[in-house]
Amino acid sequence: MNEEHLNSPLDNYLSIESLPYLFQSDFYNIDFDKRGFYLDSKGNEYHYSIPEEEYFNLYISGENPDYTVFDSSDESQDDDGVTECNVPYERHIRPDELFKQLANCEFYQSDLQLELSKDVIEDLKNALVVESPICIYDSGWHTKSVLFYDEELRLYKEIVLSKSGNDNWLNQSRYTSGILELIKEP
Repeated sequence: MNEEHLNSPLDNYLSIESLPYLFQSDFYNIDFDKRGFYLDSKGNEYHYSIPEEEYFNLYISGENPDYTVFDSSDESQDDDGVTECNVPYERHIRPDELFKQLANCEFYQSDLQLELSKDVIEDLKNALVVESPICIYDSGWHTKSVLFYDEELRLYKEIVLSKSGNDNWLNQSRYTSGILELIKEP
Protein backbone atom coordinates (compact mmCIF):
# COMPACT_ATOMS: atom_id res chain seq x y z
CA MET A 1 0.00 0.00 0.00
CA ASN A 2 1.16 3.47 -0.78
CA GLU A 3 0.87 5.24 2.57
CA GLU A 4 1.73 8.69 3.77
CA HIS A 5 1.76 9.39 7.53
CA LEU A 6 -0.47 12.33 8.39
CA ASN A 7 -0.11 14.58 11.43
CA SER A 8 -3.50 16.26 11.12
CA PRO A 9 -6.00 16.38 13.99
CA LEU A 10 -8.88 13.94 13.68
CA ASP A 11 -11.31 15.69 16.01
CA ASN A 12 -13.42 17.13 13.19
CA TYR A 13 -13.44 13.86 11.26
CA LEU A 14 -14.30 11.35 14.01
CA SER A 15 -18.07 11.28 13.89
CA ILE A 16 -20.85 8.83 13.15
CA GLU A 17 -21.67 10.71 9.93
CA SER A 18 -18.12 10.37 8.57
CA LEU A 19 -17.60 6.84 9.93
CA PRO A 20 -20.84 4.86 9.44
CA TYR A 21 -18.69 1.71 9.26
CA LEU A 22 -15.06 0.59 9.61
CA PHE A 23 -13.13 -2.54 8.67
CA GLN A 24 -10.96 -3.94 11.49
CA SER A 25 -8.11 -6.43 11.38
CA ASP A 26 -7.01 -7.50 14.85
CA PHE A 27 -4.27 -9.93 15.94
CA TYR A 28 -3.30 -11.09 19.39
CA ASN A 29 -0.96 -13.81 20.61
CA ILE A 30 0.60 -14.61 23.97
CA ASP A 31 4.05 -12.97 24.24
CA PHE A 32 3.30 -10.63 21.32
CA ASP A 33 1.67 -7.25 21.03
CA LYS A 34 -2.01 -6.96 20.37
CA ARG A 35 -1.99 -5.15 17.05
CA GLY A 36 -4.14 -4.32 14.11
CA PHE A 37 -5.73 -1.58 12.11
CA TYR A 38 -9.03 0.02 11.19
CA LEU A 39 -9.84 1.17 7.65
CA ASP A 40 -12.58 3.63 6.72
CA SER A 41 -14.28 4.35 3.38
CA LYS A 42 -11.94 7.29 2.62
CA GLY A 43 -8.77 5.18 2.76
CA ASN A 44 -7.79 6.36 6.24
CA GLU A 45 -5.98 3.69 8.24
CA TYR A 46 -5.71 3.72 12.02
CA HIS A 47 -2.91 1.41 13.24
CA TYR A 48 -2.52 0.28 16.84
CA SER A 49 -0.12 -1.89 18.84
CA ILE A 50 -0.59 -2.58 22.52
CA PRO A 51 2.26 -4.37 24.34
CA GLU A 52 1.01 -7.43 26.21
CA GLU A 53 1.79 -6.08 29.68
CA GLU A 54 -0.10 -2.85 28.96
CA TYR A 55 -3.03 -4.77 27.46
CA PHE A 56 -3.40 -6.96 30.56
CA ASN A 57 -2.91 -3.99 32.90
CA LEU A 58 -5.96 -2.38 31.28
CA TYR A 59 -7.99 -5.47 32.18
CA ILE A 60 -6.64 -5.68 35.72
CA SER A 61 -7.53 -2.03 36.33
CA GLY A 62 -11.04 -2.72 35.00
CA GLU A 63 -10.66 -0.71 31.80
CA ASN A 64 -11.54 -2.90 28.83
CA PRO A 65 -9.87 -1.38 25.75
CA ASP A 66 -11.99 -3.35 23.33
CA TYR A 67 -15.67 -4.04 23.38
CA THR A 68 -18.51 -5.06 25.59
CA VAL A 69 -19.22 -8.68 24.70
CA PHE A 70 -22.72 -10.13 24.66
CA ASP A 71 -22.93 -13.87 24.07
CA SER A 72 -26.09 -14.20 22.01
CA SER A 73 -25.22 -17.17 19.86
CA ASP A 74 -27.84 -19.31 18.19
CA GLU A 75 -25.86 -22.39 17.21
CA SER A 76 -26.59 -25.71 15.53
CA GLN A 77 -24.16 -28.44 14.57
CA ASP A 78 -24.36 -30.62 11.45
CA ASP A 79 -23.22 -34.25 11.03
CA ASP A 80 -19.69 -33.20 9.99
CA GLY A 81 -19.07 -31.29 13.22
CA VAL A 82 -19.42 -27.90 11.55
CA THR A 83 -21.20 -25.37 13.75
CA GLU A 84 -23.42 -22.75 12.13
CA CYS A 85 -24.08 -19.65 14.18
CA ASN A 86 -26.45 -16.80 13.43
CA VAL A 87 -24.39 -14.50 15.64
CA PRO A 88 -21.44 -16.20 17.39
CA TYR A 89 -21.20 -13.24 19.70
CA GLU A 90 -21.86 -9.57 19.39
CA ARG A 91 -19.36 -6.95 20.36
CA HIS A 92 -20.62 -3.43 20.83
CA ILE A 93 -18.73 -0.23 21.46
CA ARG A 94 -20.02 3.26 22.17
CA PRO A 95 -19.08 5.84 19.52
CA ASP A 96 -17.16 8.00 22.01
CA GLU A 97 -15.05 5.01 23.10
CA LEU A 98 -14.34 4.02 19.49
CA PHE A 99 -13.38 7.58 18.54
CA LYS A 100 -11.09 7.78 21.58
CA GLN A 101 -9.34 4.59 20.42
CA LEU A 102 -9.04 5.88 16.85
CA ALA A 103 -7.57 9.20 18.06
CA ASN A 104 -4.80 7.24 19.82
CA CYS A 105 -3.89 5.23 16.71
CA GLU A 106 -1.21 6.05 14.16
CA PHE A 107 -3.06 7.67 11.28
CA TYR A 108 -2.20 7.02 7.62
CA GLN A 109 -3.80 7.83 4.29
CA SER A 110 -3.63 4.93 1.83
CA ASP A 111 -4.87 4.24 -1.67
CA LEU A 112 -7.17 1.47 -0.40
CA GLN A 113 -10.84 2.31 0.02
CA LEU A 114 -13.62 0.04 1.19
CA GLU A 115 -17.08 1.27 0.30
CA LEU A 116 -19.98 -0.76 1.68
CA SER A 117 -23.62 -0.08 0.88
CA LYS A 118 -26.41 -0.62 3.40
CA ASP A 119 -27.42 -3.72 1.39
CA VAL A 120 -23.93 -5.22 1.74
CA ILE A 121 -23.87 -4.54 5.48
CA GLU A 122 -27.34 -6.10 5.86
CA ASP A 123 -26.22 -9.19 3.94
CA LEU A 124 -23.07 -9.53 6.08
CA LYS A 125 -25.07 -8.98 9.25
CA ASN A 126 -27.71 -11.59 8.42
CA ALA A 127 -25.42 -14.27 6.96
CA LEU A 128 -24.64 -17.45 8.81
CA VAL A 129 -21.21 -17.79 10.35
CA VAL A 130 -19.72 -21.27 10.05
CA GLU A 131 -17.34 -22.50 12.69
CA SER A 132 -14.82 -25.13 11.65
CA PRO A 133 -14.04 -27.95 14.13
CA ILE A 134 -10.36 -27.53 13.23
CA CYS A 135 -8.37 -25.36 15.62
CA ILE A 136 -4.70 -24.66 16.19
CA TYR A 137 -4.04 -24.09 19.88
CA ASP A 138 -1.58 -21.38 20.91
CA SER A 139 -1.60 -19.94 17.39
CA GLY A 140 -3.09 -16.64 18.43
CA TRP A 141 -6.26 -15.02 17.19
CA HIS A 142 -6.71 -13.07 13.98
CA THR A 143 -10.11 -11.50 13.47
CA LYS A 144 -11.30 -9.53 10.46
CA SER A 145 -14.58 -7.74 10.93
CA VAL A 146 -16.74 -4.78 10.01
CA LEU A 147 -18.01 -2.34 12.62
CA PHE A 148 -21.20 -0.54 11.65
CA TYR A 149 -23.20 2.08 13.47
CA ASP A 150 -26.58 0.77 14.66
CA GLU A 151 -28.89 3.79 14.85
CA GLU A 152 -31.45 2.01 17.01
CA LEU A 153 -28.93 0.98 19.69
CA ARG A 154 -26.70 4.04 19.15
CA LEU A 155 -23.67 1.74 19.25
CA TYR A 156 -21.15 0.34 16.80
CA LYS A 157 -21.70 -3.39 16.33
CA GLU A 158 -19.24 -5.93 15.01
CA ILE A 159 -19.88 -8.29 12.11
CA VAL A 160 -17.23 -11.04 12.06
CA LEU A 161 -16.01 -11.77 8.53
CA SER A 162 -13.38 -14.31 9.55
CA LYS A 163 -11.61 -15.47 12.65
CA SER A 164 -8.68 -17.86 12.70
CA GLY A 165 -6.48 -19.48 15.33
CA ASN A 166 -7.94 -21.20 18.36
CA ASP A 167 -11.37 -20.69 16.75
CA ASN A 168 -12.06 -20.65 13.03
CA TRP A 169 -15.14 -18.83 11.77
CA LEU A 170 -16.19 -17.64 8.33
CA ASN A 171 -19.12 -15.38 7.48
CA GLN A 172 -21.11 -17.01 4.66
CA SER A 173 -22.21 -13.76 2.99
CA ARG A 174 -21.59 -13.61 -0.76
CA TYR A 175 -19.57 -10.42 -0.09
CA THR A 176 -17.12 -11.83 2.48
CA SER A 177 -14.50 -13.23 0.11
CA GLY A 178 -14.44 -10.05 -1.98
CA ILE A 179 -13.86 -7.86 1.07
CA LEU A 180 -11.15 -10.18 2.42
CA GLU A 181 -9.42 -10.26 -0.98
CA LEU A 182 -9.47 -6.47 -1.22
CA ILE A 183 -7.96 -5.88 2.21
CA LYS A 184 -4.32 -6.90 2.34
CA GLU A 185 -2.34 -6.73 5.56
CA PRO A 186 -0.09 -3.68 5.85
